[in-house]
Amino acid sequence: MSIIAEQLVRATLAQLEAQRQESIAIIEVYLANPTGVADHPNLVTDISSAVKALAEAEDAIGALHRNFISTEGAGNDE
Repeated sequence: MSIIAEQLVRATLAQLEAQRQESIAIIEVYLANPTGVADHPNLVTDISSAVKALAEAEDAIGALHRNFISTEGAGNDE
């Protein structure tokens, strides 16, 4: 993999990890202090949205690892 490709994969992973961490933080705030978010009448919907964003980020991170990271240095003939 070229240097530019490696940088792009690392940047993409960093962005996805930030999305993952943001989703976790949102879920933890809602679960730990639901009275602090009283202005959110759709709390279950908001948590569900955060869980979906978390799953999407984790799936994308896994896809990058499976297809671009775990194969590096494994003797591929590419």
